[in-house]
Amino acid sequence: MTSADLTAVLKKHPIGVGSALVAIACGVVLYLKSGDIPASQAENEARSAEAAKMIANVRNSANLAEQVAEIQAQRKDLDARLMKAGQLAVNLQYFYKLETETEVKLVDVRQGGPGRSGKSPYIPVPFSVTVSGSYPQVVNFLGRVQNGRHFCRVLTATFTKAGTSSLPGAADMTLALNLELLGQP
Repeated sequence: MTSADLTAVLKKHPIGVGSALVAIACGVVLYLKSGDIPASQAENEARSAEAAKMIANVRNSANLAEQVAEIQAQRKDLDARLMKAGQLAVNLQYFYKLETETEVKLVDVRQGGPGRSGKSPYIPVPFSVTVSGSYPQVVNFLGRVQNGRHFCRVLTATFTKAGTSSLPGAADMTLALNLELLGQP
């Protein structure tokens, strides 16, 4: 085919040749842009995830002031329930008060050295407590220690029969406890 033949075909079919050139140009552009599709999809997904986070933050911030006030109130309640490891007399007073409330006899109560806290502001304050009384009194004492004002973890509890009780049909029991109360140094 010569250039004269090519010119004659172009003059005879101008729309077809123009359409073919546009199709070839579109194909070249599509081929060149096809490498950007995965990058564009990844960018779109990242922006969508960021937008979802922003929407969630806006939705969750609606009651932020009330939630902060509630957390601060709970923090004050937590601090009130913590035992101060250095206040030996106050700490022992807690067990003397339980003795009076449950009508058991406090045989021995000793506070151990505070445990290690690492980076935590809280430490376990160990105690060794021995009480005696009737079985219901001793169980009541144990329940009040576990569910009392301070957060408690009972490490060991040993019940032993001590003899006869002043109550008819009930035997005296001795309860030896090793426990930890959550506290601050």
